[in-house]
Amino acid sequence: MKVLLINPNQFRTPPAPPIGLEFLAAHLEQGGHSVRMLDLCFSANIHADIDKVTEEFMPDLAGITIRNIDSVLYDDNEFFLERIRHIVLRLKEKLGIRVIVGGAALLADGDSIVEYLGADCAVIGPAEGVINAVLSSIEKGEAVPRIVTGYYIPYSRSPRCSAEIDYRRYYQEGGIAGFETHKGCSSSCVYCIEANTPVAFRNPEHVVQEIRGFVEKGHEHFHLCDPEFNEDLDHALVFCSALKQSGMNIRWTLYMKPGNFNQKLFRLMKESGVYLITLTVDSFKKCPLYWDDTEKIIFNARTNGIRITVDFLTGFPYEDEELLKWCIDFFRRLQPDVVNINTYIRLYKNLQITRMISSDPSFSGFIRGNIHDTSMIYPVFFNRIDRSRLRELVAGDRIFRIEGDGTGVNYTRTVTLA
Repeated sequence: MKVLLINPNQFRTPPAPPIGLEFLAAHLEQGGHSVRMLDLCFSANIHADIDKVTEEFMPDLAGITIRNIDSVLYDDNEFFLERIRHIVLRLKEKLGIRVIVGGAALLADGDSIVEYLGADCAVIGPAEGVINAVLSSIEKGEAVPRIVTGYYIPYSRSPRCSAEIDYRRYYQEGGIAGFETHKGCSSSCVYCIEANTPVAFRNPEHVVQEIRGFVEKGHEHFHLCDPEFNEDLDHALVFCSALKQSGMNIRWTLYMKPGNFNQKLFRLMKESGVYLITLTVDSFKKCPLYWDDTEKIIFNARTNGIRITVDFLTGFPYEDEELLKWCIDFFRRLQPDVVNINTYIRLYKNLQITRMISSDPSFSGFIRGNIHDTSMIYPVFFNRIDRSRLRELVAGDRIFRIEGDGTGVNYTRTVTLA
């Protein structure tokens, strides 16, 4: 079967290479399928580019990755699904091509997204373990479920086809190559669509080999695509040791969560090239141990010469200003490089935080966005903290940055690269 894989993501502050499609392309080729990738990130005319590749390649099926429903931030929010919907309609109605969608965004509400886009079906979760079986069913004329649950076999070899992705262009425009050490997240954050998803680890040696392939092409700056690097301390230690022993002189940045660390991990991260950690912190019903771990991670990062940014989400239901003041004083005492404060909580239909807010009529006045869309595909936010009051509380302290003041990600706005 001829399969066209499409990256429709044109968000470019910074641009993010479609790592999921690279893995998927390799698995499809292993399954005997012919694959083309169409990266529309830098396209000036997406419909013309789609028409051109479909005329040349004549695919039997198209797979579209959806990284995010929208840009997630409240200010100047950019809704991505409308553009993707037009791509799906063009493929199906004009070109007669069956369409499968996948990607992290589907975790929000696969059924509603498939219905909105008009796609034939969706794979929710890692597609590597199921995609060839799905295509086999299609080839046989068998019925395929509207929603297919994906999975990844731990430590299985994950080849990656990167040849059709113009990484030089991504680097030129501020993007960098990514890699994964595992899939899924065991944390139970009430606001996150990736919470409580199955965790499956990759073989560290395979990941190091993958990185080496990029280094040999002249790329030495990377970011980690895991939800949080320290999902498992032992695995994180093994990976850092393997990367250090490889002798590659790279720089990389990662996300962590409070917990699952020791001093050896920070030493190995530094020795393997980590220059920036983003620590994900929120204020929702946290115990003292959580804040102790947060303090220790900030201390260990600074002690080892690693810059650390905190992404801090706050303003949850039933919190008061005293908690916010305490948190600000807490970070002011610890002095990480930057604390990004976000008080706008993106709501999705199936989240615990959404059910909590919806069940209490007193919160109705704090909901922003398209409140009449019950699917919550269109952006809906919860906010209880006035931004002017927040500015008063941070009092111009240089370490605090309020989300909405500018764009970008931490590796572009926190660190000035040599």
